[in-house]
Amino acid sequence: MRLCLFDGPNRTDLLPLVYTRPVADLFMGGMTLAKRWEHVLDAVAVAETEAYLQPKTPSFDVAVLAGCLPSIDLIKAIKQLKEGQKLLYNDQLLAFRGAQSSAADKINALEKISFSKPVTIIRYPWDLFTHNAQAICDDATFFEETHNNILHDSNQHFGKHPVIVGANVSALAATFNTTQGPVILDDDAVVMEGSLLRGPLYVGKNSVIKMGAKVYGGTSLGENSKVGGELNNVIFFGNSNKGHDGFLGNAVVGEWCNLGAATDASNLKNDYGEVRAWNYTQQKFIRTGLQFCGPIIGDHSKTAIHTALNTATVIGVCCNIFSTGFPRAYVPSFSRGGAQGFAENRLDKVLETAATVMERRAKDLSESSKLVLTYIFENTKSFRQSFL
Repeated sequence: MRLCLFDGPNRTDLLPLVYTRPVADLFMGGMTLAKRWEHVLDAVAVAETEAYLQPKTPSFDVAVLAGCLPSIDLIKAIKQLKEGQKLLYNDQLLAFRGAQSSAADKINALEKISFSKPVTIIRYPWDLFTHNAQAICDDATFFEETHNNILHDSNQHFGKHPVIVGANVSALAATFNTTQGPVILDDDAVVMEGSLLRGPLYVGKNSVIKMGAKVYGGTSLGENSKVGGELNNVIFFGNSNKGHDGFLGNAVVGEWCNLGAATDASNLKNDYGEVRAWNYTQQKFIRTGLQFCGPIIGDHSKTAIHTALNTATVIGVCCNIFSTGFPRAYVPSFSRGGAQGFAENRLDKVLETAATVMERRAKDLSESSKLVLTYIFENTKSFRQSFL
C-alpha cells in the first residue's frame, strides 16, 4: 500500500518543531509518526507538506492525517475505506481515498464516512510528551520481535515489564525500574554505570545515557543523543545533547540541539496554575491545559552553561541562548541572546556551525538542508523584527 500522511490544516500549531520537517516526521515513543503508520498498515509512507520541504507529493493509494495516532478501530476504518470516500471525526478529515491531495477542492465531492470512536491527534507540541509514555508501551511490541538480547548481570532490574535489548547494547551497573512500563534499548545504545532508569523509556540507536543520570518514565531519546542529569517525560528527536547536570522535564527538543552544562528548565509555575505557551497560529500565549510543561526547542538551537529557562519556553530554530537570568518565554527563530536582549543570528554563521556540528557525527549539511534553513530565516524575519 502507498500511504500519504498529510499535515492537515493545523500545521502551524506544531511550530517550531515542523519548521524543518513534515508532521509525519515528528518523533515520539520509539519511532516517527510515519514509521508507526507504516507498521500498522504494512505500507510505504510519503508526506504531503509544505513545498519548501517537499516540492511534490508522489501518487498514493490512501491518505491519513499525519498527527493521528493509530488505534485498532481507526486502523480498521481506514482499511475499509473505498475509492471516493473520506473518513471524518467531528468534521475533522482523518483519511481519504480517491483524491491526490488533501486540498478542499479535491476532497469535497468524496462520500462522507463518520468515525465516532475516540481519536488521539497530535495538535500541539506538548501533545507529544503528554502521550509519549503510552506510545512507548505501544511501540514495545514492534521492538520485541527483533530485540531479544539480555542485560549484563551487573545491572539491576525489577518490575513486571521487560527491558528490551537490541544488538551491541552496552549497559553496566545501572538500575532499571519497569514497574510502570518497558525500557527499550535500541541497537548500539550505551547506558553508563550508576544510571537510574524508569520505564516507559526508549533509548535510541547509538544514544548514550551518561554516568549517574536519572531518567524518569515517558522519556524518548532519538538516535545519536547524549543525556545526563535529570530528565522526566522528555522527547529528544535525535542528534542532540544534554550531557551534563541540570533538570529538564515535560519537554521536546529538536535535532542538532545542545543544552550546556547546568541548563535548568522549569516545568511548573510557582502558583501551580495552568501553563500557557506561545502558539504560532494565534500569535499569542495560549492555555495548554497542563500543570507541567517545560520547553519546546526547535532544531539547531543551543543553550550556554547555567542557562535558566522559564516554564513552557518556546525556542525557535537556530537560536543561541546565553547570559544570566530568564530569557523571554518565546524566542523567534534565528535569535541570539538572553535576558539582557536579543539580536539576529546571522544565517552564514548558523550554517557554518550546523555543518561543524553535523560533521562531528560524520554527517554533511546537505544543500537541501541549507535551502530549508535559508527559507526559514527569510520567512521568520517579521517575528524577529517585532521581538528584537
